[in-house]
Amino acid sequence: MTADRKNIILVSIDSLRADHCGFLGDERGLTPTMDALADEGLAFETAVAPGPQTFSSMPVAFTGYPRPAEPLDRYPGATHWERRLAALDEHMGRYASLPERLRERGYETAGFSPNPWASTASGFDRGFDVFEDFSGVNGGWLRAVADRLPGIDTDSKPVELALDLLTGSSFFARWESFYDDLDAVRQDLSEPYFLWVFLMDTHYPFLPGRAHRTEQSLLGTYTSALKSETAMRGNGDTMGAGAAESVRASYRDTVRSVDAFLDRLHTDAAGDDSALIVHADHGESFGEHGNYGHHHRQLYEENVHVPYLVHNAGSDATVADPASLATIPDVALSIARDGTVDPEAITTPNAVATSEGGSKRAVRDRRFKYLETEDGETLFDLQADPSESTDVADTHRDRCLHGRARLARFQCQREETTAISRAARAIATSGGL
Repeated sequence: MTADRKNIILVSIDSLRADHCGFLGDERGLTPTMDALADEGLAFETAVAPGPQTFSSMPVAFTGYPRPAEPLDRYPGATHWERRLAALDEHMGRYASLPERLRERGYETAGFSPNPWASTASGFDRGFDVFEDFSGVNGGWLRAVADRLPGIDTDSKPVELALDLLTGSSFFARWESFYDDLDAVRQDLSEPYFLWVFLMDTHYPFLPGRAHRTEQSLLGTYTSALKSETAMRGNGDTMGAGAAESVRASYRDTVRSVDAFLDRLHTDAAGDDSALIVHADHGESFGEHGNYGHHHRQLYEENVHVPYLVHNAGSDATVADPASLATIPDVALSIARDGTVDPEAITTPNAVATSEGGSKRAVRDRRFKYLETEDGETLFDLQADPSESTDVADTHRDRCLHGRARLARFQCQREETTAISRAARAIATSGGL
């Protein structure tokens, strides 16, 4: 490896829909920086998230390996929240993560994450020399004070959200609140470095900072968040028309906000020879198919079609073939090796997405999406029907057969990698390695 290896910056953006990005067809001008980066680099038109939520997508994006379809009741006595964190931590411990692999190659590593599902508690700090966790999972000083107050249940959701709001943690973290710390750490890192930041601005409750509120007032953003809270957390029937348009306006402002982050980071890091990888972990529903948010775990395009681009890595092209976010480690390691990325090594004829536990599974190629759920199978012709409203399974049986075969191969791969990792762990535990 040469001494002048590129630095690598990975920006993960929570809940950013592909159809809100100019380089993927949006014409509202929400993402000028992202569009310019995509125009100068690799832009994947058909990028597919491994799952529709952070905990089904990011562990795969960080390791390159699918999560096993195992029930969470393997952790008796734990709450659902604790069981999910334990399952994530187990996956992150089972496979070498991207920061671990880059550190082995001489990179100094730093990560910033306000996301509870990508935190110290879920094992995402592994491999980082510096890891700033402001997810609120471990509480902090304000929770310690609240724990001592009579009549306050700090484990209740309303109190937890209030503490996060007051401390700017978790879903209330805005990039402006930690950017100076991020930039100071970046400047202090030895080269080559790997820097990762997870942005939560585009995750509900959609509260952009003042500089980025172009469609909503401060009062409007908070009113929108309150009126839409039940719907965005899974009950779409409660969303009225006015609240729906208001929450969409707040969301558009947060998209402007994360684009401003990319502009500032790209400008400040211009003196470094850094490759930049940008992606969303999943999308977001705003009434499509009767859903809001991403708690419903669906695999429609609004949930799993995501932006994905690579800048300053020796290639500029718009790539039409599907690319899974599971390729992010391969992209970063290719950059670490020789500073370039070959898009043909990243793309695939079809990409798979699954919900947590595997109850819903999808196969996406350039034109068709095959969906398999407990209720049966569905096929959509996305070229003729981008809104996924008409099932064409009966007239394209060959595509359904192809989808079933692809999912069967995916299932075999998942079972094989899980079995191999368990065997390796057992040998290591017994002292055989």
